[in-house]
Parts: sequence; structure tokens; C-alpha cells
Amino acid sequence: MNRRIPVVISITILIVAIAAIYLEQGRSNVSTVDVPIANVTQPASHAPSYITVTTDKPSYSMGDAISISGNVRSQVAGTPVFILILDPNNLLLQTGKILVSPDGSYQTTVMTTPSIWKLVGTYSVSAQYGDSDVKAQKTFYFAD
Repeated sequence: MNRRIPVVISITILIVAIAAIYLEQGRSNVSTVDVPIANVTQPASHAPSYITVTTDKPSYSMGDAISISGNVRSQVAGTPVFILILDPNNLLLQTGKILVSPDGSYQTTVMTTPSIWKLVGTYSVSAQYGDSDVKAQKTFYFAD
């Protein structure tokens, strides 16, 4: 049995639990973006994993598309990257799950829509891969 499967299941449960807590408290509008990408076919390396995350621009306005991308080193087949976007009050705004391509890259696009993007300020996007210690964060500015 693959030892990484319980880790992926645990991370998925953690993200669902966080989203449920925010929804119960009525503190944010949460939307989920699932982006299908081909499964990774290369074997896992013994080197420790790391991840990068970036956005295509430093600031955005209403209606803009935010391109979120990055790279993962030492992939494990089928292990997704979890994306969390937090608003200026550090409240969960959106989540997503992306599978990594065979070359180690991942990419998704998020639209800024009036029903969700309501605050002007500095937002953060976090990417997490496999173990909770393998993560990266990037900030960007959103102006209505």
C-alpha cells in the first residue's frame, strides 16, 4: 500500500473541515475550483518535496482572471496541490485542488467575481503539496 495515500486523505479532510468551519460561522463566501489535469506518471524521488507558487500579476481588478502557477519537486503520483485564497481579513475565500503535470508544474485560473471578491486590499494565495510542511505563499493586491 502506498504510504502517501493516508496523507492525501488527511489533507483533504483538513481542507474540508476548515471550509466547513468558515461556512458554519458565516464568515466568508467559499467557492471550490477543481481543475482536472493528467495524472502524474513518474515515480516519486527520495529527495524532499518543495513547492513554489506565483501569480501572473501583482494586482487585479474586478473581472480579472488571476493565473496561479508553480512547480513541485519530488512528486508523488496522484498527489494534488491544494490552493487556498485568503481575503484581506485572512478569511478563506476560495479553495482548489490541482493535479501536478509530469514536468512538475501546475496552473489554474481564478476569476474575480462580485459575488465573492468584495474587499479591496492584499490577498494571499497558498499552495500546499502532500505533507502540510510542503507549502508556499504569495500575496497580491485586489482593487474594486
